[in-house]
Amino acid sequence: MKKMKLISGIIAAAMAVTSMSAATAFAADVAVKVGTDTKNPGEEFSVTVDLSGVPSGGLSTIDFAVSYDASLIDIKDVTMGSIGNTGAAAQEGADLGDTVFNWYKGDGEIEIVWATGLADSAYWIKKDGTLATITGTVKSTAAKGSKADLKVKAINREMYPGGSANTDILFSALGETATTDYTAAPTDGAVIIGEGSVADVIYGDVDCNEAVNVADAVLFARFLAEDKEITVTSQGKANAACFTDANNLLNSDDLSALMEYLAGLKASLPVAE
Repeated sequence: MKKMKLISGIIAAAMAVTSMSAATAFAADVAVKVGTDTKNPGEEFSVTVDLSGVPSGGLSTIDFAVSYDASLIDIKDVTMGSIGNTGAAAQEGADLGDTVFNWYKGDGEIEIVWATGLADSAYWIKKDGTLATITGTVKSTAAKGSKADLKVKAINREMYPGGSANTDILFSALGETATTDYTAAPTDGAVIIGEGSVADVIYGDVDCNEAVNVADAVLFARFLAEDKEITVTSQGKANAACFTDANNLLNSDDLSALMEYLAGLKASLPVAE
């Protein structure tokens, strides 16, 4: 059933390519970023797939894969994120509505497709945010200290009957008279297999990109608000401990310390009680 849904989505995506007119245009990058999580063998992990630079006119077709090391992790599910809730599924109706978002697990990769045949761009993806959340389990045999890379790539269409090699990650806007394709700017993620320990702490670096900036404060605020669409890794939580106190719990004091540091009111982190 899942495979049939994916094939339906791929057909819609293929139409966005093969139906191009002379008015096809190529535009700037859409960034696709896969998150990172740190878990022990046997534990469940969760990472988001986020888009940024989504064009204001919207995207009607999104089509790419994420490869992974099947000897280290197993993918259990891929759920659609908030930016995919455009109303397209309801508008497509009972026959096609459940084909708007699809995923399929192949040999060492998962394939993600969001595609609608609706020409009305009101039902397209038009904002940055989480496209999907990938969940799974670290295998009990995974070596501690190893890393399962999650790499953004083009879907391998050779696995489908009549399919051929494919090198394209699709971000497209298919209008009635013109098609615009957007190039992809991928950032790969990973599942890091550890023992619950963390590497050297960089206080304030909540998103673990080795830089401390406003994005870390935003992510931390969403974490404290229990936003289910974001993930903060074990390393990120250690980095977020910006306020040293007796209870050693992450709370608004840590966020305030980070914001004061970013505003230049504190010279360094962590801030002592």
